[in-house]
Amino acid sequence: MDELKSALELNDNVEEESSSLEESSLITDLSPEEEELLNQMMEIGVFYGRSKARTNPLMKEYVLATRAGFEMIDLKKTIVALKQTAEFIQGVVQADKGLILLVGTTPAAKPVVKEVARELDLPAVTERWLGGTLTNFKIIGERINQFKKAKADRAAGKFEKYTKKERLELDRDLTRSEILFGGIEKLERLPALVLIADLSANTLAAKEAKRVGIPVVALLNTDANPRLADYKIPANDKNPKSVKLLLEYLAEAIVKAREHQAPQA
Repeated sequence: MDELKSALELNDNVEEESSSLEESSLITDLSPEEEELLNQMMEIGVFYGRSKARTNPLMKEYVLATRAGFEMIDLKKTIVALKQTAEFIQGVVQADKGLILLVGTTPAAKPVVKEVARELDLPAVTERWLGGTLTNFKIIGERINQFKKAKADRAAGKFEKYTKKERLELDRDLTRSEILFGGIEKLERLPALVLIADLSANTLAAKEAKRVGIPVVALLNTDANPRLADYKIPANDKNPKSVKLLLEYLAEAIVKAREHQAPQA
């Protein structure tokens, strides 16, 4: 948090930083639409990376410059990655009926991931990643079904046959299960894609996906390990506005792909 606070204090000089980025010929070969996106990214600080000391050496190719000890992400590369990722996601949605698992558990990512998952009717992990969600999916699936049954039983009044003490314990169990399984009720089979909004905080999710052969799309700051993602979008994942802008761009790609899905026979 101290690093984030220090980085955000650079906002006082955001015009100077934006000017520096422009002087680096970032926008000379971008379309008008991409220039507008670039301007939005600059305005909300998508280019802020982590401190130089925290930067993963494998992320250096995405760093444009260092200012006040913090890395500045090359937004041109972010835009290229974003477009390539959107095209990949569209292909996955059209081929696999759109079963994408969203992951985002940090304060910056969690509310955005929840909202996108709700709007797109997709499963999401926003509390904490439960080990084995992908690598031991059969067991996790059984626990999801147990949770769904318990929730249905309570809604149907079937808890009323128990004593007050028993009902209290059942409610507590259901509350705990809601935290673990509430966001992934719709995960009835392994997803075709895992989209992680904060890779450095969810390395286990990425590793599990890779282990079972599921592609990983991720927003990643300069401290992340890019080898954990198949499609990488370098960006400030500590800023809710940054995460929101990028996830909404990808969400739009999902919506467009769904509109062009072939009707089921």
